[in-house]
Amino acid sequence: MKQGILAISYLLIVMFLFNSPHCWGFRNLKEGEPAPDFKLKDLDGKTYSLSKAKGKVTVILYWRPGQERSLNALKALKGIAEELSDQPLQVLAITKETDKLSEIKSLKKSLEIPCPILLDRDAEVYAKFGVFVFPATALIDKKGIYHFHHGGFRDNYYEEISGLVRILLGLITKEGLKAENGKNFSSLTEDQKRAINRIKLGKTLRKRGMNEKALQNLKEAVELDESNPEGHILLGLLLLDQQDTDQALQHLKKGIELDPRSIEAKIGLGRAYRMKGQTDKALGALQNGLSLCPDSAIIHLELGKIYESLGKTNEALKHYKASAECSIKTDKRNY
Repeated sequence: MKQGILAISYLLIVMFLFNSPHCWGFRNLKEGEPAPDFKLKDLDGKTYSLSKAKGKVTVILYWRPGQERSLNALKALKGIAEELSDQPLQVLAITKETDKLSEIKSLKKSLEIPCPILLDRDAEVYAKFGVFVFPATALIDKKGIYHFHHGGFRDNYYEEISGLVRILLGLITKEGLKAENGKNFSSLTEDQKRAINRIKLGKTLRKRGMNEKALQNLKEAVELDESNPEGHILLGLLLLDQQDTDQALQHLKKGIELDPRSIEAKIGLGRAYRMKGQTDKALGALQNGLSLCPDSAIIHLELGKIYESLGKTNEALKHYKASAECSIKTDKRNY
């Protein structure tokens, strides 16, 4: 009888852990402390270490081949890596199931996974990190400090991990993220919910080159919720692409007012001022952005264009060189 009660209790605990959205991913990691270093080889024999990733935000996925949750996490991280391909970000997918190499190689090819798949042959990382559930996701900042974890996989995995990564990259604040993704969605008004959906649709349409429809959805979004910074920023950038600099400035300024750390908005603001010939304001906006994201190739490129137009050749060359170096770093990222 006692054994039966214990078995049921154990089963309930396991069910809770695997279904809780806050399930532990790693038992041995503590937020705010350095993540344990490691050296592992990928499928091609190339060695990767966490210590060499300094200067990048690193996402570690400890996964299991053949597990649906793990495959969903891999696909989501592929999308995040592509979305933030111009940022100092790397994704490392680690597995200890080295007896399934042919399956893993086939999977990497069929899913077109760009990130390296590392082989934890002696389960070294598994033990160091204290993997608690598959898949397990850890986020590590540019200084090698562990910040967030995610155990398992949920429908909001992409949005949650993408948002946390952007925070660590300095692309958005926690407040800005909360406004963007409607973290407390149930507490939002119907107009705010509709605005979020319009923004998502606008982003998708813009990626597909359907700019007129994207513009229409983003305009409706800011009308529905003027307090959402992403709506203003995306609308401003789209208006900028259409050479409507006055309207673009209006929305970009509003976006920065609502989310002062938005790099995207500051780049857009700098471009808009440059297009209007207001070089001092353009330089100010871009330098502000550079102070938040010094490795931005785009900001350095925009600064180079401005200094070149002013005849300041040395300053222009300095930023063009920095832009190229940042681009090379990005191209060599280990995803």
